[in-house]
Amino acid sequence: MEDKRLIREKILRNLNNIDKIEHRERSIKLAEKLFILPEWKNANSIGITLARHPEIETETIILQAKKEGKTVLIPKTYYPSRKMEFKKMDSVHPLIKSKFGILEPNELTETVPKEKIDLLLVPGVAFNKSHFRIGFGGGFYDRFLVGFKGTTVSLCLYEQQIEFTQESHDLPVSILIEG
Repeated sequence: MEDKRLIREKILRNLNNIDKIEHRERSIKLAEKLFILPEWKNANSIGITLARHPEIETETIILQAKKEGKTVLIPKTYYPSRKMEFKKMDSVHPLIKSKFGILEPNELTETVPKEKIDLLLVPGVAFNKSHFRIGFGGGFYDRFLVGFKGTTVSLCLYEQQIEFTQESHDLPVSILIEG
């Protein structure tokens, strides 16, 4: 069995080899599958990352959520504790680059407690048939998901599907949308 680091490297190589236009089109098709779910329709607040290539593109999802009047929440990470919280995406507070080069809300942006998040889109590099994921290696989502009661959804390209044995601390996502 390959370890998580090797699986992560292999899948990221595969994702980077997909033509960028094709990647965006496939990301949009995954988003369209998300929009028809009752969990999406019933959610008032959506937790989502501001994705960077080769992650599944999230701009389409954010725009649709705003169009539908949903509250969009984006993660703010804290290092070295590797904790994460979600803050309202707004036009008042500028986004800042994290230690990892990811755009995040600043400290002044309103934090939303995890029990107020209806639907959380959980990013990942690789997924198995049991809906377990291998993330990007920081453990932020693994820590955040402990005690999370809302619905978790991951979007997954076929290139991200691989069988692996999850570890005891891993938590599966509720819904895995594949395409």
